[in-house]
Amino acid sequence: MIKDLTFAAVLLSLTPLSGCESSDPRRSVIEDEIGCMEEIVGVLTTVADKSSAEAARPKLEALGARMKAIEKRKSEIVAPGKTGQEVLKKLDERLEAVITKMMKESMRILMNPELNAVLKDAMPKAKLD
Repeated sequence: MIKDLTFAAVLLSLTPLSGCESSDPRRSVIEDEIGCMEEIVGVLTTVADKSSAEAARPKLEALGARMKAIEKRKSEIVAPGKTGQEVLKKLDERLEAVITKMMKESMRILMNPELNAVLKDAMPKAKLD
């Protein structure tokens, strides 16, 4: 049930971003990146003990692989022009919020030796440039 609600929340969060500009590949890749980061945060928030960390590990590894694929797509896109910058600027607030949440949850896990031991090499790392 929680998974369904989380998935629904992610879909709803993407709804305002859809529209006439959705065909812009730059916008699409940034939306995918933010969505993946939101999913990572969602998984990280479930980690409370060693067993939940072990359960989160394969999910985080899969999300890490997905993030790498998104970063590859992102690197292949030509730098945005002036109108592209205007489109991407709209995503800044959402990106900033998810980065803050991701850093908070990552630090919480890294500061707990038991959780860190399970997840230290499974936590996806986002390249933000």
